[in-house]
Amino acid sequence: MKIKILALSLMLAFLTSGNAGVVSAKQSRVIEFVKKDGSKIATIHVNAQSLLFEFNDGSDAVLFSDEAFFTMNNKDKTYRVQTYAELQASASRKAVEIAQSPKDADAAQGGDLKLTEETDTISGLRVRKLIQTNKGETEAEFWVSSELLPQSVRAFGEKMRSIFPKDYWTSGRARGLVEIVTLFGVPLRMTYGHDTYQARIVESSSSDSSFQVPAGYRKLDK
Repeated sequence: MKIKILALSLMLAFLTSGNAGVVSAKQSRVIEFVKKDGSKIATIHVNAQSLLFEFNDGSDAVLFSDEAFFTMNNKDKTYRVQTYAELQASASRKAVEIAQSPKDADAAQGGDLKLTEETDTISGLRVRKLIQTNKGETEAEFWVSSELLPQSVRAFGEKMRSIFPKDYWTSGRARGLVEIVTLFGVPLRMTYGHDTYQARIVESSSSDSSFQVPAGYRKLDK
C-alpha cells in the first residue's frame, strides 16, 4: 500500500495568509525515511526551533517554524503560510461543524488512528506505537518519537489533537506523514502491509544552518 505522503487534509484546508520568516539552528538533525531496498521516500530536517519536511520527488516541502506553518511548491516557486493560532481557530470551527453534522454509520467503520501506551527505543530515542486501522483491522503501524519535535511543533500538535473529537479519523479522512509527524511525532519505523520503512538519522551537527522559504518564492494568499 502506498503511503499518502501528500495528505494534508487537517491543515491545508485552512491555509490563507501570513508572513514568511527565518529560523536559526544551533543543532540540526537530518532524518531520512527509507524502504528495505534503501530508496528514500522523504526527509526531515529538524532543530530546536523548526522542522522542514521534504518529499521524495523534491516538488513540495512543508516548514514548521516557531509560530507558523508553511507549504512550498518548489516547481512553481510559491508558498502559503498560516500561523498556528489561525490554524487552531480554524480547527475549532471545523470541530463544531463536525459535532453538529449527522453521524455516518458507514464512515465510522472506515478507519482510525490510535496512539497506544506501548513503547520501545530506536536509535536511543523513546518511541510509542501508533496504529492505523481500517474496518477494525490494523492497516499500518508507526513507532513515533515526540522527542525529535521542536517544542513549538509539539505544543501545536497536542493542541490540535485536543480540538478534534476522538472519532475524527473514523470518517475516512486522509492521513499522511505530515499529519502524523505534526500530531504524534517523527516515525522511526513504519509498516504498511508488507512494506517496512525505517528512519535513519544521517546527520547531527552544530552548524549555523537555518530553515526558511527560499529567496524569490512568491506568496500565495489562498
